[in-house]
Amino acid sequence: MRPIINSGLFVALSLMIFGMTARVCAQAPASSSAIELERSRANARNQFARNFRELQLNGQKLLKDHKSRKLTPKDLAKHARNINKNAKNVRSLLALGNLAEKVDIEKNIDSPDKFDESIQRLATLIWDFAHNPIHKNSKVFNTDLAAQAQTDLLAIIDMSKILESVARDYYHNGVGEK
Repeated sequence: MRPIINSGLFVALSLMIFGMTARVCAQAPASSSAIELERSRANARNQFARNFRELQLNGQKLLKDHKSRKLTPKDLAKHARNINKNAKNVRSLLALGNLAEKVDIEKNIDSPDKFDESIQRLATLIWDFAHNPIHKNSKVFNTDLAAQAQTDLLAIIDMSKILESVARDYYHNGVGEK
């Protein structure tokens, strides 16, 4: 009986298969790390999108409840805490460098007018940040727009923290306790 594959061909095929296997094995860690890198990038994009959306929704809900006079001190604290958390997460995921300028924010919020002004300002800051053109085009980098986005985000974080800390004193035309 004749062998199906002669020994020379068998050795050549074995070496070829071994060589391909070695190359695949050598590339596996690189492919694996590339896959992991892409997976982490996708995860960061999803986290950014979720926190960016939640930041806007919490800002809109806060303003809506305030204007409709349904906002309670407990709800104000909750919205402010969520806005703060989302803004901090967005800041950690946003790769714009360190261009923010510190903005002075009124810390003494003790009257309905000051609460109204602060809530309105927070909602405006969120809107301005969310509609900054830097979020729409990642190909063109404008440092002025990036600095404005970071400044707005820093102001959102500061303002939400202040509102959360004074929320127990919130009073707006019959809502809350004074």
